[in-house]
Amino acid sequence: MDSLVKSINRFALDFSKKIAESAEGKNIFFSPWGISTSLAMVYFGTQGTTAAQIAQVLQFRDQDNKSCPESEKKRKMEFGLGKVEEIHSHFQALISEINNPSNAYTLKTANAIYGEQTYPFHTKYLEDMKTYFGAEPRSVDFVGASGQIRKEINSWVESQTEGKIVNLLPDDAVNSATRMVLVNALYFKGIWEHQFLVQNTTEKPFRINKSISKPVQMMSMKTKLQAFHIEEPQATGLQLYYNSRDLSLLILLPEDIEGLDQLEKAITYEKLSGWTSADIMELCEVQLYLPKFMLQETYDLKSTLSSMGMSDAFNQGKADFSGMSMDRNLFLSNVFHKSFVEINEQGTEASAGTGSEVSFRSRLPSIEFNANHPFLFFIRHNRTNSILFYGRFCSP
Repeated sequence: MDSLVKSINRFALDFSKKIAESAEGKNIFFSPWGISTSLAMVYFGTQGTTAAQIAQVLQFRDQDNKSCPESEKKRKMEFGLGKVEEIHSHFQALISEINNPSNAYTLKTANAIYGEQTYPFHTKYLEDMKTYFGAEPRSVDFVGASGQIRKEINSWVESQTEGKIVNLLPDDAVNSATRMVLVNALYFKGIWEHQFLVQNTTEKPFRINKSISKPVQMMSMKTKLQAFHIEEPQATGLQLYYNSRDLSLLILLPEDIEGLDQLEKAITYEKLSGWTSADIMELCEVQLYLPKFMLQETYDLKSTLSSMGMSDAFNQGKADFSGMSMDRNLFLSNVFHKSFVEINEQGTEASAGTGSEVSFRSRLPSIEFNANHPFLFFIRHNRTNSILFYGRFCSP
């Protein structure tokens, strides 16, 4: 399972950099865990170059295998996570761990494949999806009733995410030419281990850059938190635990108000793993200032994934979904992803609760962490080190 987590986290950073290319000055919020899981469902129905490209984008391939002949790269057996059956079981174990009902948080996922009914799915593929992913690919009538199908998909996503994610598919998302659509939506709710006092929240300026500011509701508290310093580029990191410490919010705050771009370009899986390792973090007395915010971002991933190297799956003449259906004309029309998060005094969604201030009896290093300018943040599943969500907050 560790190898799968590394793949997902590597994909998270690759994907964030690709998204950032066309999102200058905009907020970013997505779930690498959600996108990887939904694309893996598609991957298991592909063969040949289509499979190789998806595996490359999802970082399934062994990083030391890049010098293999092209013909070898096309074989699923050459990918670093091993045989397809092993990847199945890795995902099954990780899904079970993250969605454990005893966890002290709520993670609602709407994950589904919709295929045109004239391209029936293999029985074996349907069985595997239910066994390993708890998902059931659905055959629908895109040809004759695309408008109604769009409404049904949106209604299902809304119900799966407790009404938080609505209208995932826009009006023009599907039509009579649609053959297969992948949808992935996530809603997360968690409560802080140390909650902010509502009465301490005040309006403060958030500096978008050195010349422009916008007012935000700035939360504040003084408590013991784990912090870490990043030398190059200069930045400070902070970890806020959610209840039971299953999950953490990790914030990376550049020292320079306009230093976010440099930090984004510099970050790699290896660097992030090093910065956030337990032996690097230091318990500090922290005066924390963090803006309240809500992010709800929708992504049409076809162009992004194609530019990352996964082009054949979207090409009717090249796509090979023979592991999914007998019909050789099946191809992926689009991938839609949406994630929702709200950061407030109680956690990620408003609920009744009392805040707490911590008094210090032992001497600890004292720092101020003022997130009053653009920063990166991650929501991490601590037992597996999986990045569930990746965000950039730069525009209130």
